[in-house]
Amino acid sequence: MSIKNQLRAEILQTQKDFHKLVDEIPDHALALPSDNPAWTIGAVLYHMSLAPRLLVTDLRIILGQPVLAKIFTLLVPASLFHRLNETLTRRGANGLNRASLAHEYDKAHTRALQALEALSETDLQKSLPYPGYDPMLAGDVTVEKLFHYVQMHFAAHEKQIRDRV
Repeated sequence: MSIKNQLRAEILQTQKDFHKLVDEIPDHALALPSDNPAWTIGAVLYHMSLAPRLLVTDLRIILGQPVLAKIFTLLVPASLFHRLNETLTRRGANGLNRASLAHEYDKAHTRALQALEALSETDLQKSLPYPGYDPMLAGDVTVEKLFHYVQMHFAAHEKQIRDRV
């Protein structure tokens, strides 16, 4: 099986796992605090859609505009990155319900799969140094790892949610 086929299968499985998680969480739990004081459980579920959503932007940077990564790292310290992440997640999750959370996640996965289809196997090995705002996505990050990150990001937050609910 090619790397692209493995990644496609992993992304599709992660999408199914997300839907299963959303279906299993009681309605009242969406408003409960998560282990991140800035977010509710519902906000964490929305945040989980950011990995596949932002993957497309990361791909553009790695494959075509690596200088943007250097500029971003110079202009955005980790503290500002984390504040932006918290704020954008809270705003994005505002007013979402179970159905809209699933819809947002599906839209992000569709974009990720479309991006994967446009890549060659050689593209998957291209890389760029990442600043380490997220320990799971730090150091020399390949395009392949970006796609694996969708599942890694989901798994980390799934555990946090299941531990709280």
